[in-house]
Order: sequence, then structure tokens, then C-alpha cells
Amino acid sequence: MRGKIFICTLCCLFFAIMACGTAMAQNKHQLRAGAYKGPMMPMAVPEAPDAAPFFSNLSQVPDSCTNCNYFSTDGFLVLGPSNCFALGATQWLAYPFVASHTGNVRRIQLAVTQFGMCGGGTQFTVSIYDDACPSGEVPNTLLASKAVNAPTAPCLLATANFGATGPVLTQGKRYWVAVTTASPTQDTFTGVWWFANSGPEDVNFNDGSGWLLFGGAGAFSVL
Repeated sequence: MRGKIFICTLCCLFFAIMACGTAMAQNKHQLRAGAYKGPMMPMAVPEAPDAAPFFSNLSQVPDSCTNCNYFSTDGFLVLGPSNCFALGATQWLAYPFVASHTGNVRRIQLAVTQFGMCGGGTQFTVSIYDDACPSGEVPNTLLASKAVNAPTAPCLLATANFGATGPVLTQGKRYWVAVTTASPTQDTFTGVWWFANSGPEDVNFNDGSGWLLFGGAGAFSVL
């Protein structure tokens, strides 16, 4: 009888260690949202741009299943440190783009929505950085930022309006759009930056310890 109890105890201990190890391993990877399961919101009619976009990977033809102009089946989580998904975990994102022309940025539209699976804050910060040449792998100097409220669900877009005083971009140069959380007002933000329908792009993650390059495909437009 003691032998059976000892074996059972060992088995339970083994599975507990495996489960703990799995959780630790998952914490080393970027946190992803998975497919959105809640009610979808109708995609807003796009505003007529003042000029051709500096960059856009938002699809011109909405997805036939979701009617979104981005991929609401997967995306990376955007988390402040007091988020409701993984308390204490911070995850910020930054995607690069090359400016198609020279001019002032008036607004940035992003496929960022609230997570929807728990509570949490709704406001986050959208920023634009120049590139850390010659490496081209991390955001460098902050050019402008805006506090933005995330919409409730796909297919809606979050918008950062800079007006006529937005930063000047130079044709052919590389820049970064970043989503972060400002402490303490945005610490509880829990959202998702949904992927573009197109192929993957580079993304930088920042868990509070600096930017780390990774593969991704967040959907956004710089206008």
C-alpha cells in the first residue's frame, strides 16, 4: 500500500513539475491573443486620405469571412503591467515601415482593440519613432505620441490624430509605430494588435527590459 501511495505521489509531483515548466516556458514567448470569439463590430467606412499613405498593410478587400480589413483570428497582446490577462506581465509592440513620400503625419490607424476576454483598461499610447540606423532593428528617437482609446472589438480601428503638426517623415527612410502604456493611467490596458492579412513583418517587443526583434504582422496605416 505504501508503495502505491509513493508511486502516486511521484506521478503527481512529476505532472506538477511539467505543468510549472510549461508555464515558465510560455512566459519566455510572446503572448498571443488567438482567434477573436466575441461579437464583431461592423467595419467603419474608411476616411478619404488627404494624400497617399506613407504606409499601409490594411487590406483593400475585406476578409470574406469576418468582413475585416485585417486578420482578427490572431494577434499579439498589448499589456500594461496591471492588465487582467497576465498580471505583472508587460508587452509593448513596435512595427517598422518605410515612408513612401515626404510630409507630415496626420494620423495613424491601427488594428488594436480591447482584448474582450476580461476587464482591464482601454487607453494606450501610439508613438512614432525614427530608426536606429545602421542596425535598423529597434526604435530610436521618439518623434510624437498620442493617448488613444481602443475600440471594443474587430473590425474597428484605433486612431491617433496628430493634425497638421504631426512629425515630418522623409521618403525612403525607415520609421517605427509603437504601442505602449503610460504609467499609471494606462497600466491596466489589455488589448490586441491584430495581424495584417498580408505576409509577416518584423515586430519589436518590450517587456520593460528593452526592445527585442521578433516576427510578426500587425496591421496599421500611417497617413
